[in-house]
Amino acid sequence: MKKNELFQALSHSRERLLKAIEGLDATHLTQPGAVGIWSVKDVLAHLAMWEAQTVTLLYQVRQGMKPTTLHLKTFDTDQQNAQWYEQAKDRPWEQVWADFQGVRVQTLRRLDAFNEDELSSPTRFPWLGMSLADLVYEWVVQHEEDHAADLETWRQRLEG
Repeated sequence: MKKNELFQALSHSRERLLKAIEGLDATHLTQPGAVGIWSVKDVLAHLAMWEAQTVTLLYQVRQGMKPTTLHLKTFDTDQQNAQWYEQAKDRPWEQVWADFQGVRVQTLRRLDAFNEDELSSPTRFPWLGMSLADLVYEWVVQHEEDHAADLETWRQRLEG
């Protein structure tokens, strides 16, 4: 994946997710049940926490370090998600929204620091097991697309 394609994919996934929640009032944004027991706010907090892991990975790679993030660890995804849910569930919408928006700014800034070869070569960082662009696509873009689809389905049910 080329750098410009990754940036386009990040933009598209974000646009899709924002369209899924566009125009919802505060009650709907914080109402449990959008995705499982999670509200829209909880989904955004969840996405922000995972994307923050990726920002940390990008920072560590840029510094020449082998990342210490969850990307390269064995862990129970459901348990991690539950732990982060507990940490964030009582945070106000405004803080979650600011984190959700802010982490994307950091992702784009960190990605911009890499050249085309650093991002697209599958052997540049062999301990990743894929190119840096593919890792970001999988952990950020696909993750956001999956939850955008969840929110679109919930929105359709909501609107009857």
